[in-house]
Amino acid sequence: MKHRYLLLAALVVGMGADMSALADPPPWAPAHGRRAKEMHSEVVEVRPVVRQYNYIYYPAYQVYYAPDSQMWFWMNGGNWQFGMNLPLEYSRYSYAGGGVTVMLNSDRPYVEHTYVEQTYGRPWRAEHGHGEKHGKHGHRD
Repeated sequence: MKHRYLLLAALVVGMGADMSALADPPPWAPAHGRRAKEMHSEVVEVRPVVRQYNYIYYPAYQVYYAPDSQMWFWMNGGNWQFGMNLPLEYSRYSYAGGGVTVMLNSDRPYVEHTYVEQTYGRPWRAEHGHGEKHGKHGHRD
């Protein structure tokens, strides 16, 4: 009987003891189970960072200049070239005026050249017979 009283007393004392062992872990502890699911259930919208690149486009010559990197981009035999200086055949043109400021999402302006032509025009095509009455030079548009 004495054992029963001792057991009952231990049980009563144990029930009244601090229940902090069953509490949630501190906020700095890694989350597991239910707590991890609750923490990660929020929907966080991640927006991609879109960088804008500034160019000066010379539509009459199909040439781009990037003031930030001081690079030129030009067409050469159907391929785009780039460098710190324009080739000699482009040096006879005046780039002091006539350029259009263009903001693009690429560090390579020729990737968006079709958009630039559609937006800012293609005067070089009219000068060289590329248009409705094409055929002046015997080649296709």
